[in-house]
Amino acid sequence: VKTFMKTTEDILEINKRQKEFYNTEGRAKTNFATTLWSNLRNGMLSDFRKRFDIKDRVYSEHKIWMGDLSDKKILDLGCLRGNALSLYMAENAKEYIGIDLSDVAIASLQKRIDEGNCPNAKAVAIDFFSPEFADTDFDIVYAYGVLHHFENFDLLIDRIKEKLKPGGIIVSYDPLETSLPIKLLRAAYRPFQSDKDWEWPFTKAVLKKLDTNFKIEEMRGVL
Repeated sequence: VKTFMKTTEDILEINKRQKEFYNTEGRAKTNFATTLWSNLRNGMLSDFRKRFDIKDRVYSEHKIWMGDLSDKKILDLGCLRGNALSLYMAENAKEYIGIDLSDVAIASLQKRIDEGNCPNAKAVAIDFFSPEFADTDFDIVYAYGVLHHFENFDLLIDRIKEKLKPGGIIVSYDPLETSLPIKLLRAAYRPFQSDKDWEWPFTKAVLKKLDTNFKIEEMRGVL
């Protein structure tokens, strides 16, 4: 099998397809395999998530990790229409920039920002790897379910380092592929996913790269 490491140009090309994917509404963007897996996964885990209030506990932990935002410049990476903390960050940060590939989703987030009267916040439809995205010196890069979308994790790390100011932090939330049962399960359906080209759950190798390039302050496992 001949393989190669994705370059920045490759990533930008894949991201064009991601944009089309996330600009498409509903089931039109997913094939049968993707829909089937999503229904099975959500069906099995929905009661568990509700019983233990998983999502709110994750967001509460992230708030603690980010701390006081009043003097912080924040990048909300791959925010789509805004996650549960987007408006919280927009309202409380010294400066907030939410970016996503989807111009449709970003327009929706910008409307929410305007309605929330957040003068120091803006939403921008742009590729994180595009040279047009010139903002730097972020105190916080918040990435909810985003970092695992990059096959070439080394390039992603380099790009994040360019954007973070010294002493800045990353707060992320991503799926893992660190156990054999999960790896086998994903291998059974992933080749058939509509979004397979940008779904790369964290492996042990990726966690090692994070540990090598950054100081891991805290880590929490969910499910």
